[in-house]
Amino acid sequence: MIKRLSIALVALLLLTGASGYGLHVYYKDRIFNPSPDRPDASLVPFPVETVSIETPDGLALNAWWHAPLAGEETILYLHGNSKSIGKYTRGTAPLVEAGYGVLMLEYRGYGGNPGALSDDGFLIDAKAGLDWLEDRGIPSPSVHVYGYSLGTGTAVPLAADRAVASVVLAAPFASIAEMGYDQFPKWFVDAILTDRFDSIAHIQDVEEPVLIIHGTEDATVPQHQSERLMAAGGDNITRLLFDGAGHGWDLFEPRGNAAILDFLRQHESTKMASEATTAP
Repeated sequence: MIKRLSIALVALLLLTGASGYGLHVYYKDRIFNPSPDRPDASLVPFPVETVSIETPDGLALNAWWHAPLAGEETILYLHGNSKSIGKYTRGTAPLVEAGYGVLMLEYRGYGGNPGALSDDGFLIDAKAGLDWLEDRGIPSPSVHVYGYSLGTGTAVPLAADRAVASVVLAAPFASIAEMGYDQFPKWFVDAILTDRFDSIAHIQDVEEPVLIIHGTEDATVPQHQSERLMAAGGDNITRLLFDGAGHGWDLFEPRGNAAILDFLRQHESTKMASEATTAP
């Protein structure tokens, strides 16, 4: 009898472990959706230079760089979970047209880049992107950080750790765990989830101006996620909801892009510094 119970218990533990591992892999695949192929810079509708970002843990990451016009500032763009930077030039084109410099960072494991996919790894990559700009005479306090969807989960802890000019969060979640809690028991989510992109744990440490834009019909990241994120932060956060917009380009065109450009112009670091020195 005891032997049978022991065998049954071992079988149950093995089944539970296998199921848990399977679910872990399943949700990691849902969080990350990279393309293994390097995107073609010649197809970009504006001039870009392919550059190499060196990370502290020894990776060389391909990224795209478009230099700013004279007197304009720079944006570090952190894209969503799908494919590669090649999919997101439609989102950065309005920034380029406005004269901004844009570093389109490509994450580890995306677009032919080496490295394992993880939230910690993405944060290392983003910090390396800021360091790359610093080395080219563009200090972090003059750089605006712009995250879209999954990229917001890196933008928030980055801005919490490093001084930047401002932060734009398009369709952000409170955390991947918070997304999971809406569907499953907390203990279950915590047991299988390793990549949390825990923006809600860091948002209070972001002192710079923050703009959140979100669509009321977003079925991928429901709008209550950004509501939770804003509630956990300070009074430096502005949240704009766009009626009828979803998770795609309808969030940006034309209302979201106009709001983002207006926000960036209001919070340009060089402009604010100039106004401070000329104030009576």
